Amino acid sequence: MTDFQSRIGFSPMWKIFSIGVLILILLIPLMMVRSLIDERSIRYDEAVAEISSRWGNEQSFSGPMIVVPYTEVVSRDKNGPVYAYRSAYFLPEDLKIEGALEAEKRKISIYEAVLYSVNLKVQGVFRLPTEASLRAASGGEITKIHWDRAFAVIGISDTRGIKQDLAFEWDGARRSFLPGTNRSQLFATGLHSAIHLDGKGGTAPFKFNLQLLGSRSLSFTPIGKSTNVKLEGGWGDPGFTGALLPEPRTITDNHFTAEWNASYYGRSYGQILIDPEADASGAISASSFGFQLIQTVDHYQKSERAAKYGILFLLLTFTAFFLFEIYTGLRLHPLQYLMVGSAMVVFYLLFVSLSEHVVFVVAYLIAALATTGLISAYAAVILRSRKRAGILAGLLAALYSYLYVVMTSEDSALLLGSIALFGFLSLVMYLTRKIDWYAMGKAAPAGALK
Repeated sequence: MTDFQSRIGFSPMWKIFSIGVLILILLIPLMMVRSLIDERSIRYDEAVAEISSRWGNEQSFSGPMIVVPYTEVVSRDKNGPVYAYRSAYFLPEDLKIEGALEAEKRKISIYEAVLYSVNLKVQGVFRLPTEASLRAASGGEITKIHWDRAFAVIGISDTRGIKQDLAFEWDGARRSFLPGTNRSQLFATGLHSAIHLDGKGGTAPFKFNLQLLGSRSLSFTPIGKSTNVKLEGGWGDPGFTGALLPEPRTITDNHFTAEWNASYYGRSYGQILIDPEADASGAISASSFGFQLIQTVDHYQKSERAAKYGILFLLLTFTAFFLFEIYTGLRLHPLQYLMVGSAMVVFYLLFVSLSEHVVFVVAYLIAALATTGLISAYAAVILRSRKRAGILAGLLAALYSYLYVVMTSEDSALLLGSIALFGFLSLVMYLTRKIDWYAMGKAAPAGALK
């Protein structure tokens, strides 16, 4: 070995440069692992969508509303008036919904989806429309109101979730819902029922029961002048969503109850809607509220979060090996660093694949123990000491334990990661505070392997 090769081989800066290049090289398989995690996550979403399509997708319930068609003069030309067929939507004065939900899990292969069946009891009161109220809301030249074509409509985002006949009690009379929204412009899918009004006003109570199948989430819209929704279900981890949070609510390990109360003062639309109103449907959707059934173990999301710390783990572990070189006089080849780095990359692959088959914590424990054991056994040989390998094993155990804490603490992940990095940097600075780096670059370490 020439003097130049000797000085280069044992130069701290040259070794640091080599470690940096190795980390950049290992970023390639790390990126491939993250890409694999994304691919498996997409496959999971596809599997959940497939299960949901056979049962019922995310459900949104809105209604009922009274729809009254009418004919209106919209303009005049040389041939006379131009007419348009329009509809007025009348919202209920009072709307009460009570629901009992049962959740269950279904699987396709190794993928699992959360499904539910909810029994809704819907009741309320309408203030029936009159000719005067309709004309005032329209503001146009109405030539005919088609009271005999009036109907009630409810919006349901996925009607495949309706598995039984629906009886509709309207003002004391029993009626039936029919498929479709009868060309309603507010709802793309739903049900309707003819009610035949006389335009004399008054009030009309209504009620019906709806058993609905769905998955992941359920939402409601506060279309009543006063809206009250009460839900209870056998699920211990609901996430409440939308424009309104429930109050009161109770959540236990396997059950929840929630109640929403809404007034029409808290929304951006009134009790009468005239179509076509381009923003009416969006305003109704924006006022919705509800819940989603959260799966507490989202191993793909946590795996992705863990993989983001891959480069940091490589840096910390390689720093530990580099310090062993400095303090023991051993000389480690870059290929040996590459072997250790490859084992750390394989950890993520092992962890993701195991988490698809066993409980998340068990998968992480197996992957961490296997990786720590492999690297420690390898280190015992290349560092020529079981004691040194034991120190390294302790470091790896601390790193993987800390990674688990960071991975499961979504809101505090950045803080915990920053603290860990600062602490490790402080430790390295302390351990190397008395090293004469210039002197080390002049000659090979006394105990170096040749």
